[in-house]
Amino acid sequence: MKMLPKTLALMIAVASGSAWSAGFALNEQSIKSMGMSQAGRASSAADATTLFGNPAGLTQLTGTNLSGNATFIYVPTDIENAQGSQAGTNNGDVIPPTWVGSGFISHEMSDSLTIGIGNFAPFGLATNYESSFQGRYFGDKSKVKVIAIQPTMAYKLTPEFSIGVGVTVSKLEGLLSAAVAPTPSNPTLEVNGDDISYGYNLGLLWQINPQTKIGFDYRSETEYSLEGTTEVKNLSVTGNNFMFDAGLDISTPATMELSISHALNPDVNVHASIGLTQWSVLENLIIKNTNVPAALQPSFGTITEELHWEDSWAYSLGADWKMGDATLRAGLGIDNTPVTDEHRSVRVPSEDRMVVTLGMSYPLNDKMSIDAAYMLLKEDTAHIDRSKTTPAGPITYSADYKGLAHLIGAQLNMKF
Repeated sequence: MKMLPKTLALMIAVASGSAWSAGFALNEQSIKSMGMSQAGRASSAADATTLFGNPAGLTQLTGTNLSGNATFIYVPTDIENAQGSQAGTNNGDVIPPTWVGSGFISHEMSDSLTIGIGNFAPFGLATNYESSFQGRYFGDKSKVKVIAIQPTMAYKLTPEFSIGVGVTVSKLEGLLSAAVAPTPSNPTLEVNGDDISYGYNLGLLWQINPQTKIGFDYRSETEYSLEGTTEVKNLSVTGNNFMFDAGLDISTPATMELSISHALNPDVNVHASIGLTQWSVLENLIIKNTNVPAALQPSFGTITEELHWEDSWAYSLGADWKMGDATLRAGLGIDNTPVTDEHRSVRVPSEDRMVVTLGMSYPLNDKMSIDAAYMLLKEDTAHIDRSKTTPAGPITYSADYKGLAHLIGAQLNMKF
């Protein structure tokens, strides 16, 4: 047990690195679940990562368990059929390759009570266009990074039924930048902000019979009041720069998931999940700036970006089967976008996605095992058609985005 603090610190260091990725919601907290397109995430309770998928699943673990993982995300993107009122380039590959990680630890206090703590990234986003991007007046750089720590407790109410609850402390950091208007000085705008907030996670797990488990997980909406700065550069040919205090209220959505896992025989399990993310909390981004000179108030006093996102559903099916010492996995999923055609932006050029995954596990010894998984996401062609009025006149931009996402993850599990 003397090694536990060092191991947990190492997992937290991995998880607290670069933790944003292509989508706003991140689902790479468990490599076992990743190998089955997240099917059975709330019902399988295979290792300490169940703290995120369904905290009630901690009662299925004995002794002390640790899991730490990392996933590499690569999202090549092509921009086609671009048109607009301004000249520029459309190089594509707007999402930088990145890593995301998480770490979890659980400890069985008694036959009925298990406690744990997890460090993970539930949400993240990154887009980064070239400086000459044709649609730069609608967005250039976008970054959202959420890092969360969740102490959790799970209790077995009966031998068949468990409940789990966790309190989540999370920090959100955000950055948005764009070109302001097509004038000789090429002015740009950049907004930075951060905040710490709190939420909760509730889970239920029911062992219907020895072969079948049903799990339900609910993660609450989290409200943030970001404080930071808005910086405007090169507003005129004389190089005028301005910096204002900025504030932005934003929420990350509540999520809920229902899963079922069923053992067909001692070697084969099948899983299914349906999930809802309440993205409709994101109506608009309203950035309120203070100490703005009167002459600049119309342009920079309040900056609004319309979102009008909708609640979205995700569905997945998966299976795992034992082959000798190894366990193999596969999964299929459908992930619907919350972004409407009318309000799709260059910051989140998202469309519905199909998901195909493969995975495996292998025991290194009685106390250690490794997991690996590959996920392919094929996104429908996303059409963007934007227009707005600037001090220099109206600006338009339209294009078709085509992309794939490749995710490769690995996880180390330890048991004491």
